[in-house]
Amino acid sequence: MIIRRDDPRTTPLPHIAPSVDGDTFREAMAQMAAPLTVLTCYAPDGRMCGLTVNAVCSVSLSPPMLLVCLNRANLSHDAVVGARELCLHVLEPGQQDLALRFASPVDRFRGLDVHPGLAPELTDVRLRVSCEPAGALDGGDHTILLARVVRVVSPDRRDGGGLVWHRRSAARVSPLRRLNDTIGEGFGEGLGATA
Repeated sequence: MIIRRDDPRTTPLPHIAPSVDGDTFREAMAQMAAPLTVLTCYAPDGRMCGLTVNAVCSVSLSPPMLLVCLNRANLSHDAVVGARELCLHVLEPGQQDLALRFASPVDRFRGLDVHPGLAPELTDVRLRVSCEPAGALDGGDHTILLARVVRVVSPDRRDGGGLVWHRRSAARVSPLRRLNDTIGEGFGEGLGATA
């Protein structure tokens, strides 16, 4: 059921400013945890490119698709948007150095084990998702990139928990409890495309 704003069952919202400045919005978004990932590709000249990305989410199971938001000011932006294939690396606790490296203006691949596939794969990252760009949208100072998943390299189990960006620092997350064991199978079906 959809409830409209003018429905008497709704609670009036507190006064909301008609516009929000960027700093206020950034502060609000810092309160929301986001996955820490590294996105890699080859530039048209063949050099390896990569950047840290924390605005990533699943979009669809059929076909499997991801959404990635890229800052237009990032030096790797144009290479990523124009790439034929990308590899998304989902970082784990203990890999925050990779997030920092790929967010810094350094030789990002120096000293790393890289499998030279259709996009560079960081072999020390256990969960890797290879995808092909499927479209891009203007998102203000970001580009919203849709990508079709073509291959997943994943461990059998991820015992280490997850690595997220929260309140402007890396944080480790782990389950509080297994909700499916408590509530039953089918929990999560209403949580989004692939939750």
